[in-house]
Amino acid sequence: PVVPLTGTHDLVYSTFLGGSDQDVGVALAAHWLGATYMTGDTFSPNFPTTPGAFDPTANGSRRDAVVAKLSANGADLVYATYLGGTQSDRGYDIAVDEDGAAYVVGVSNSTDFPVTPGAFSTALQSGNAETVFVTKLTPDGSALAYSTFLGGGCQGDMSHLCGLALDSAGHAYVAGATWWNDYPTTPGAFQPACHGCDYYLEGFVTQLNADGTALI
Repeated sequence: PVVPLTGTHDLVYSTFLGGSDQDVGVALAAHWLGATYMTGDTFSPNFPTTPGAFDPTANGSRRDAVVAKLSANGADLVYATYLGGTQSDRGYDIAVDEDGAAYVVGVSNSTDFPVTPGAFSTALQSGNAETVFVTKLTPDGSALAYSTFLGGGCQGDMSHLCGLALDSAGHAYVAGATWWNDYPTTPGAFQPACHGCDYYLEGFVTQLNADGTALI
């Protein structure tokens, strides 16, 4: 039997979000004022973007990452943007700071993925293999506050192997798995060298500084 929704179990809102091809919502984050943020990826050339968003047009690739912000009642797109280059790009996790700026972690093998001057790593690593990126959007979704590659990759479709968290100072923390020996580590870190990357996936934890220019 179908049980009617009552009281605190009422559906507040539920909506589709996509275009004419495959669209995948992978991760959500909520702002303290009630807005919902989503990242994932799309094959749709007509994913619903918003005027003034950072990248309102598909990039001619098979798959683009997307970032969207929904109003607190789910009735409106505050902003929605593509995020990618001319190859494959996927958003895997998202976090939001107190000001409403969205941080996205994902993977890309686009040599022209949008990065920002002075970011920690502005070039695709490991040939054309999928490389981890971290991107911070401005609160209105119109521009990149910073965008950087990290290196290695959150392998294949295992999006649970790539996660993101923030602290109160705006530092992004990325967790994932890689089999690239050249994934960047820092001197004095707990385990600066990969023990089995030639054969197995190895976990990593990375902390970026607040402006995305360096590893902490």
